[in-house]
Amino acid sequence: MQDNKIRKQPFNSALLADITQSERGNYQDFLIDRPEGMTGFMLQLTTFGKGMVFDGERIFEVERGQLLLFSPKAVQHYQRQPESQFWHYKWIYFSPKPQWLKWLQWRDSSAGIYQLKLQDNQHLQEISQLFSKIADELNENQVISQELTESLLEYLLIKCFSAEQTKVNNSLDQRIVQVCSFINEQLTEPLDIDTLAQQIYLSSSRLSHLFKQQMGVSLVQYKEMQRIAEAKKLLYFSNMSVSTIAKSIGYDDALYFSKVFKKHTALSPTQFRHLEWNKNL
Repeated sequence: MQDNKIRKQPFNSALLADITQSERGNYQDFLIDRPEGMTGFMLQLTTFGKGMVFDGERIFEVERGQLLLFSPKAVQHYQRQPESQFWHYKWIYFSPKPQWLKWLQWRDSSAGIYQLKLQDNQHLQEISQLFSKIADELNENQVISQELTESLLEYLLIKCFSAEQTKVNNSLDQRIVQVCSFINEQLTEPLDIDTLAQQIYLSSSRLSHLFKQQMGVSLVQYKEMQRIAEAKKLLYFSNMSVSTIAKSIGYDDALYFSKVFKKHTALSPTQFRHLEWNKNL
């Protein structure tokens, strides 16, 4: 990818958003070149035309409905596709709050650039409008606009993550979907891989391999993650003791449960509950 106009834009703010309307020969028709990436995340949505992106190893095209999420330090090298008259894209640069990180864990990635194609037009319109609304609020210069903008961005990240998860679920082997459902329904029971394998007519070793291949985690890790997710809900929405919550999700030893919980959240169950209950005070 070569161009006689190369723009290396500095980004000093924690949150920026705009639309770039690159058209052949206009003032926005230039190559973005950030070989060292950026310190924050960049979320980009193509709304019209085509662009070209280089991830440091390969070049790929983007078109309407293509979402890209550039991780910190990921190469940012992109421009209008030379054969396309136009390339319009909306973008948001942001430094995430800690609680947003879970919405930034997309599966389809290459060299730190996550990709998601929005196939549903209604979903695309909703997400595109959120990009525009965030950009509009950033221009308001009102104290409340910052809080509103952050809320809109969080909602946008959740919507993108939801779309990404829907894509993943639709592409999963239905036998793996069945296993996930069974695990979720039997959180308090010990994990019996042999029984699970028999139910979907696979060997235990084949099930373990296929599950890790499609889900990105082992069966044991998946069940542990589901148990911790359920524990978070109970800690937030109930007054149950930590030991009672531990037993309700299959951990007889409350100390071991606390150790596993801290491994996933960096907080003890008590610290997590205190933090969540006092977040909005």
